[in-house]
This record gives sequence, structure tokens and C-alpha cells, in this order.
Amino acid sequence: MTKFRHTLLAAALGVSATTAVAANWSDTEVQLLHGTDFQEPFNDRDVTKTILTLTHASGHDYGGNFFFVDFIKSDRADNNEQEVYGEWYTSLSLSKLSGKTIGGGPLKDVSATFGINAGSKTNGARPRVFLPGVTLHLDVPGFAFFNVDVLAYMDRGKFDGADNCGEGKNTYQITPAWLLPFQIGQAKFQFTGFIDFIGAHGNCKAQILTQPQLRLDVGSFFGKPDTMYAGLEYQYWKNKYGGSKNGPSIANKKDNFAQLLLTWKF
Repeated sequence: MTKFRHTLLAAALGVSATTAVAANWSDTEVQLLHGTDFQEPFNDRDVTKTILTLTHASGHDYGGNFFFVDFIKSDRADNNEQEVYGEWYTSLSLSKLSGKTIGGGPLKDVSATFGINAGSKTNGARPRVFLPGVTLHLDVPGFAFFNVDVLAYMDRGKFDGADNCGEGKNTYQITPAWLLPFQIGQAKFQFTGFIDFIGAHGNCKAQILTQPQLRLDVGSFFGKPDTMYAGLEYQYWKNKYGGSKNGPSIANKKDNFAQLLLTWKF
């Protein structure tokens, strides 16, 4: 796990360094989350986890890059497991590449997108997914952005000691993602998040994962707006990790809870 953590973090920082040189804009933040109701397959106890997340997004003349890396520590209910998990996506604007407008009306642009999801846990779990496809960039009033990813989901993960329900199988992933800034009096907020719809594949069931966040711009009260946020993240994950079509009920878990959130932006 340690070697993979260093490799993934180095790769992520490498992406950040290379894109920052030519980036028209960039946004980097660190998030700290704490939740007490995580569910894990083959475990009938509520698990408490503390998560430190590094997130980076940047845009250049022809598209953009996004990645995050989670460093996760579980409590004794999950044998004090540690894990690292990251996702990286890169996209290229078809309008910018072709020199012609791709889209019209509420569709602003279409991008070719490729993503990699990867992780490692001390119990032997090693998720790996490749995601080629397209991103639809929508013009929704009030939203800073509203995108929909339409991707192939190529599952190459391994889960030692458990049912590798989707290993080597392919399906789809459709992911709306958004950022809605708004203000109530002097208080500035952000409502941001995503919803992953992942198709059934192999012995894995179809999954729904969403992690919307409601964040208050705490820094704005101290003359430093957009530097520190506090709020809540709601996590809903139906058929967590894919579950198992033929497995026992304890193999099929669902997260459904809110966790505390602190965010620092750079």
C-alpha cells in the first residue's frame, strides 16, 4: 500500500505540475471529512472513517484535467484498515480541436474524456477502472458548471478474500457533476457534487453513488473569500463496490449518511 500511495501521489502531483505551466486556471484544495456510519461488505458494524482528500482541477486552451486522492483511516470496526484511492480525468474540447462549434442551445460543448480510478487497501482490495468516453458541457442558469460524463466502465479491479464481482467486465458510467454558488444575506454557499450511475457487470449489481456537499464560505467572514469552507457531505451508495448478485445480504451494502466537512483552498 505504501508504495502505491507514493506512486499515485507522485503521479497526481506530476499532473498538477505539468498542467499548471500551461493552465488558464487552476484550483487546488484539501478536504477533511469525518463520518461514523460507513458500511463495509461482510461487516455488520458501523465503521467510522477519517478522510483527507487532495483535489486539483485545471483548464487549458484545449480542455482540462481533474484528479483527487483520498487517504482513508478506519476505526476498529473495520480492523483499523488504511486505504488510498484516487481518480484522474483528462478531457479535450471537440470544439477547440476542430475549430467548429460542437453543440447548440443548452449544450455548450462536447469533450473527449479519459479517466482512471485506482486504489489500494490493507485488506487486499485493489480497485482499477478505465473510463473512456465523452463529457457534455451544459449551460444551466445559475450554475458555475453542469457537466454530464458518458463513459465506458472497464473494471479491472481485484478484491482479495471477496467476490471479484466485476473483474474483467465492461459496462457504462453516467455522471452528472455540478457547482451551484449562492448567497443568503452575507453568507456565501456552494452546493456541489456528482452522481455516478454505474451499470451491472459480471456478478456486480448496478450502483448509484452520490456525494453532494453544502459548503459555507467561512473565509469570506474574515476578508479571505474562497479560502476556507465548512459544511456537510451526504454520501449515498447503493450496492457499494457492486455487491454481488448471488452473494449473501451481508455482501450487499448501502451507505446513507452525512459527514462533517472542512475545506482549505489554495
